[in-house]
Amino acid sequence: MRRLGVLGGTFDPIHEGHLALARQAIEKAGLDQVIFMPMASPAHRDTEAAANHRFAMCSRAIEGQGEFLLSRAGMDENNRYTVDTLDELRREFPDAGFTFILGADKLPSLPYWHGADKLFAFCDFLCFPRTGVSTDETLKKARDAGARVQLLPVSGPPYSASLLRAQLAQRQDPRGLPQGVLWYIAENGLYQPDWLPRLREMMNPHRFWHTLGVRSEALRLAMLHGIPLLSVAAAALLHDCAKGMPQPEMEKIARENHLLSDESMLSSGAMLHGPVGAYVAKKEFGIRDENILNAIRSHTIGRPGMNDLELCIFVADATEMGREDYPGLHSIRRLARQSLKAATLYSLRRTKEYVEKSGRQFFPIAIETANWLEKSLTPEEIELMERIHQE
Repeated sequence: MRRLGVLGGTFDPIHEGHLALARQAIEKAGLDQVIFMPMASPAHRDTEAAANHRFAMCSRAIEGQGEFLLSRAGMDENNRYTVDTLDELRREFPDAGFTFILGADKLPSLPYWHGADKLFAFCDFLCFPRTGVSTDETLKKARDAGARVQLLPVSGPPYSASLLRAQLAQRQDPRGLPQGVLWYIAENGLYQPDWLPRLREMMNPHRFWHTLGVRSEALRLAMLHGIPLLSVAAAALLHDCAKGMPQPEMEKIARENHLLSDESMLSSGAMLHGPVGAYVAKKEFGIRDENILNAIRSHTIGRPGMNDLELCIFVADATEMGREDYPGLHSIRRLARQSLKAATLYSLRRTKEYVEKSGRQFFPIAIETANWLEKSLTPEEIELMERIHQE
């Protein structure tokens, strides 16, 4: 009979410490695999992320790792206690025996768990240490109550879900989260203020879906190029927050707050909504991170000295999957996989061609941005851009 460890919990969010614990349980206790079992409604703890999101994060954390399994036994709202999930686990894995993994802080209450007699009859326990928690006396009491408990001397990364949540709330990409989990958090706005209802009010449906598309594309590019995901998600969601404003209102905000030095841009809503959007993001959404504000400010025509976050939002805005096809779009998407600077320059060049064919002048700041990018590209990036242009 194969032996399966069961690691239940809120996983709010799941982190590398959980995975390290499961690996050591397999190695040191001779388990065949470990089942991760997120609980929808834990009996003694509230959760911040909804159950479906916590389950999805667990799925991403263990993806491709054959030593780990995932069970929905804890997803039933009625299964509030460990014993409630036992029968479901036995049906789901009929050929297995179960070892529940718990921390030393849970050991004193183990004899008093709901349905303890049934649990003790059908499974055993692995107890891992907790800082400052002694196990000698409580281990004896648990065994005297009928629990088969084995101590699991493990060491792992000292990650705390509560600390990770606090860092996520500050839009930091914390160490200790699997990359797929961090991406899921950014893509779904978990542990962040929920801006979507307000953005729905500020935008027409087409603009709202474009915004979600830019977030998805920006996160994909951020994963490729190693850019902080939570900052990217925030900038992408807010990049068009002023787009639905009437032109006179945008002009008024820009003049009163001295947002532009180029007077010619005041007559263009397409250009004006970037600087005004940065103002709105700061005043209405509480953004204080200048990197995020610059990404919103410069997402239409750029600026000399753009950083990776700004380049990412610029390119994602131009290439998100909902965009109707236009000359150069396919090439920009191909370039973006390898060089955000090359993709940005190529996009500016195509826009310049379009504007000048229409008999209008390209804005000076956009020309300055293109000149800066031309000087910044490596010979390899220049060759890449020329090759893709010719294909």
